[in-house]
Amino acid sequence: MGKLGILAGAGELPHIGMKEALAAGEDPIFFSIIESDFHVGMYGDRNIPIHIVKIGTLMKLCKRHNVDRLLLLGKVKKEIIFKNLKFDLKAIALLARMINKHDYSIFKTVADEFAKEKIAIISQKTFLQSLFLPEGRFTKKPLNQKELEDITFGMDYAEKMAGLDIGQTVVVLDKSVLAVEAVEGTDLAICRGGSFAKKGKATVCKSSKPGQDHRFDLPTVGENTLKTMYENNCGTLALRTGETIIVHPKEFINLAEKFKINILSIGSGNLKKINSTIQKIR
Repeated sequence: MGKLGILAGAGELPHIGMKEALAAGEDPIFFSIIESDFHVGMYGDRNIPIHIVKIGTLMKLCKRHNVDRLLLLGKVKKEIIFKNLKFDLKAIALLARMINKHDYSIFKTVADEFAKEKIAIISQKTFLQSLFLPEGRFTKKPLNQKELEDITFGMDYAEKMAGLDIGQTVVVLDKSVLAVEAVEGTDLAICRGGSFAKKGKATVCKSSKPGQDHRFDLPTVGENTLKTMYENNCGTLALRTGETIIVHPKEFINLAEKFKINILSIGSGNLKKINSTIQKIR
């Protein structure tokens, strides 16, 4: 077996993935995306910077360093794709074959090309299993009937929007959609939706798409999500069980309690039953 490569964007997930991979006996290296805000930290000796649009260069680097698996972690702002970047010939050839510039179309085309070179892009869950919540309510206060109805309404819309590759987040109140995430990202969508919540606290619903490919763009939330909700009149966060990455789950739940934000992880169970009992982080 060859090495694991981590194509690293901004945020903490690449570092968590690196730590878990090392603990599992891997010998991983970072390919850090120059156009992101990635900070290499203590892993400078394991880092190779690369431009996001140099697909051919990345393939050559994988071959040179015996990388046969690639893990994609971290944030890259979507608007990068609309900037006047200098694509290499491989990237230009791939773009020409794409049906559109939707996230999944891009990722799938690139993954298929890497597979031809015997380099597998692997599930984001592989080294992040500790970052997923089981089904349940994780904050003390049970939700009322109106809040549960907003969750049912909002999660349906969030899944539909994710399925259309528009965004993974919707903000709702009184069974009305206040905001849908697009290219601006989750936090700005929360700000926009919260600004319309004048008669109560809004609910933020985040969902993967039906048949989500776990190699790419799993929904992710962290403490900054909660801070943005707190500052913008949002009182509940609903997530899909096993489909949403929680950066530092214990700290996340503690901060949600501090801000009095409800957290529900929704699987296949009955929503009222899920709401009836508090779950604990193990």
